[in-house]
Amino acid sequence: MSLLEDLKGIYSKKGGEIKPFEKFKGEVKEGYRIEYEKRLTEADVTFFGLTSGDLNPVHFDEEFASKTKFGGRVVHGMLTTSLVSAAVARMPGIIVLLEQSFRYVSPVRIGDTVRVEGVVTEVVKNRCKIDVKCLVNDEVVAEGWVRVLIW
Repeated sequence: MSLLEDLKGIYSKKGGEIKPFEKFKGEVKEGYRIEYEKRLTEADVTFFGLTSGDLNPVHFDEEFASKTKFGGRVVHGMLTTSLVSAAVARMPGIIVLLEQSFRYVSPVRIGDTVRVEGVVTEVVKNRCKIDVKCLVNDEVVAEGWVRVLIW
């Protein structure tokens, strides 16, 4: 068994949700839309914190986090917007993320389902810009744009 399969097993047992990787269909042009959603779990926060090295107590210590303006633990902002990467990777072709910019609007809580919505707003040769929003219960929690290369 591969390391990936071992880690998938551990992740699933800890409540992580593994979605199959499926490519979107269609021709990428202005107006092309993408969407992806995932529930962010304790396992996601833990794995992300360990991977990134961001062990800020606002993500891991309820007592500490309850005394902040968030009033409790929150998901890493960059974990939330990493779902944009999952969405664009599903576009047709081989996708290479070149650049991104995000503004974080509201906190995401462990157990929230984040939905990514994006629309291609610019295409120049094999590069495109996609305006994106991350939402929880139809409330924008992060917004911005990404630029990708498509082979």
